[in-house]
Amino acid sequence: MARSKPSTMLPRSFSKEVVRDLLGITRALFRAERAKPSPDASRLARLQDIGKRYRRALDMSGKYPPDTLGGRSAYNAAVEATEALGQFVADTEPVSLAVAATAKRLRRGR
Repeated sequence: MARSKPSTMLPRSFSKEVVRDLLGITRALFRAERAKPSPDASRLARLQDIGKRYRRALDMSGKYPPDTLGGRSAYNAAVEATEALGQFVADTEPVSLAVAATAKRLRRGR
């Protein structure tokens, strides 16, 4: 018998402010990578993908209430983007701490 994955409690509201903060961090990292003498194309592509996920989450959150399928999809897109961003900055301690603190606000819905 297959076990079902436990459901995750979603916050009551989607914090656009937090997602915008994380999108801003992503954009800043993209600009910093692009400004290097030899920018890494794979890092730039990863950051572009993360930014698109945040943008999609923001767009969807404006269209759907949090307690709908679209609202949950917006939240999930933001969480997935945050996990990817956290993975991206894992080796950069000051940035990873900032992302972790902001991601904590996303999970709390503030």
